[in-house]
Amino acid sequence: MIINNNFRTRNTNQKLKIVEYLKRVKTHPTAEEVYKQVSKDLPAITLATVYRNLNQLADQGKILKFKIHHEYHFDADTSLHQHLACNKCDKVLDLFQKEISEQAIKKAISLGFKPDYVDIIFHGSCKDCNGE
Repeated sequence: MIINNNFRTRNTNQKLKIVEYLKRVKTHPTAEEVYKQVSKDLPAITLATVYRNLNQLADQGKILKFKIHHEYHFDADTSLHQHLACNKCDKVLDLFQKEISEQAIKKAISLGFKPDYVDIIFHGSCKDCNGE
């Protein structure tokens, strides 16, 4: 019996390229943005493959997946942090206030709730859109 390992290798290579791209950027891209960039290195990759791999990586806890303005965004930084979403330009920024997430987790646990993850997003307008 011949076993074709190309699928497994290609799939692993695709995931690696996706994660590498997410680690390089701090823009919290959508799947379409990830596809546009990763397809430069992997022209045979499809948008469906990018979606599938992003969802698998998120399900495995290797990346973050969060929804802003009816669209999913992805982040390779899985540390406890929050996001700032600009309602005017759609920019997403990181806010590293670990204690905010830790306090929310502690409060949830004290209420008998076992959180799987914390997703805190502040919606408003960024300094560029505020003119500051």
